[in-house]
Amino acid sequence: MNQEWKKVFSSSELAKSSIVMGLLNENDIPAKTLNKQNSAFVFLGEVEVHVPADFYDQAIALIEKLNLDIVQS
Repeated sequence: MNQEWKKVFSSSELAKSSIVMGLLNENDIPAKTLNKQNSAFVFLGEVEVHVPADFYDQAIALIEKLNLDIVQS
């Protein structure tokens, strides 16, 4: 079964995206990161956090509650 994943957060800082992913996981929201940074120039590109489509609204609400920057798709 192929599940649709949606982007809920994006940052140029790997640590920030990892923290968001961890907070989502701690709140029973499955999350994963997608690193789109250039391997030679890590300051170029973004690290995105994705959640299953079924958890999108719940994830956005949690991120808003924590006053984090949100990237809407």
